[in-house]
Amino acid sequence: MKTKTFLFILAMAGIVFSCIPSLYPLYRQKDLMVNDKLEGIFEAFGEDFSPGDDDYWKIRRLGPDIVKDLEGDWQHYQTGYTYKLSVMENGEMEEFAMHLLKLGEDLYLDFFPVGYRIKPGFLEMHLAPSHIFARAEISDEYLVLHFFDMDWIEELIDENRIKISHMKLHDNRYLLTAKTGELQRFIAKFANDSTTFMEADTMLRIAPGDLARIQSGCTITNDSPKFIKP
Repeated sequence: MKTKTFLFILAMAGIVFSCIPSLYPLYRQKDLMVNDKLEGIFEAFGEDFSPGDDDYWKIRRLGPDIVKDLEGDWQHYQTGYTYKLSVMENGEMEEFAMHLLKLGEDLYLDFFPVGYRIKPGFLEMHLAPSHIFARAEISDEYLVLHFFDMDWIEELIDENRIKISHMKLHDNRYLLTAKTGELQRFIAKFANDSTTFMEADTMLRIAPGDLARIQSGCTITNDSPKFIKP
């Protein structure tokens, strides 16, 4: 999956459209951890990458001093282990609660939409947000995301090769209904299977000063002293 495509899907509020949607999170409170390298501003890096693109991710860990100034559902995230992911895509900003955990030797991120609005409002009443997961590699320069392949899990279920709680939707897609413990056992079992994940998505870290220039309409080039080259 191309990162550009995922950004659009993620900005559609994570509603059982993409990757492997789940009613329950991949984490329990005791599983959560923090990593300072996860915070920052990132741009999608790939075939169509161009420095200074208008689309970006901004990730910030929410301490109690920050949460108290936020509104709505953000008040539920006061443990200090929640990251606020702001996704800018095509001039629209969407927000997600993001949580980091470790299963076995691998890091994973859980994404869940917060404060989303879908127009018209009557449509929003028919939709339920879901969690999606990705294995993550975090470094000083990159955030690499390995999203689970929906086709892979659909094939396993259709061929009765796995048993995991799920429901089949009217359009023949699947929604995982397994609770967190079952989800973790399932993920751990298939973590080393090369067919489990889609093509990795790479997010390139940019400097805050470059984001200011993006927002002001200025052009950023690979020669920018603050631009982190791959």
